[in-house]
Amino acid sequence: MAKRDTREILIEEGVKAFLARGFEGIGIQPILSGAGVPKGSFYNFFPSKEAYAIAVIDAYAARYQAIRRAAFESSGSPLQRMRRYFEALEAKGEQPGETAGCLYGVLSQTSAPHSEALRARLKSAFADWRSDMTSLLDEARAFGELAPTADTVALSDAIIDAYEGAAVRMRAEGDAAPMRRFREKTMEALLAANARRL
Repeated sequence: MAKRDTREILIEEGVKAFLARGFEGIGIQPILSGAGVPKGSFYNFFPSKEAYAIAVIDAYAARYQAIRRAAFESSGSPLQRMRRYFEALEAKGEQPGETAGCLYGVLSQTSAPHSEALRARLKSAFADWRSDMTSLLDEARAFGELAPTADTVALSDAIIDAYEGAAVRMRAEGDAAPMRRFREKTMEALLAANARRL
């Protein structure tokens, strides 16, 4: 097995393990067992569990940035594209084998209080998400879907915060109803509050 393949397998297993149990709730050995990788191989790629978690966050961020940008760069009005993006996230979370929730939220609760390096990486991932959302909402404002006075940075933060809350509740309740409520009620209320008045 090529080194690159082993590293990717470890990262994929890390995404699943950290989503299921958080950073503090799982050791390296169960991850290695799940990946079918010997302990020595792990340390060829990652000097510590913290470095491994950073690599997992980076891979997860890249995956979800690709989903986000595909939706944001597709056809339709800016807000149609944003709605499509959150519909895609909801559908992905309902797929068999997917662990419910958002890795950013899980690790923010379980690791950020104990690791400045992980806190910084999570903060950066949230900032990238906010930047992409703000650009799309700026487009929506220019397109006339939002009021000229809409604060798109604050609106981006409010939508992301509400999504993360729905993701936490979805994990707790074991079904997608909180995510649907976020899309259909909370997000729409936030957008309506910032809509252009005709």
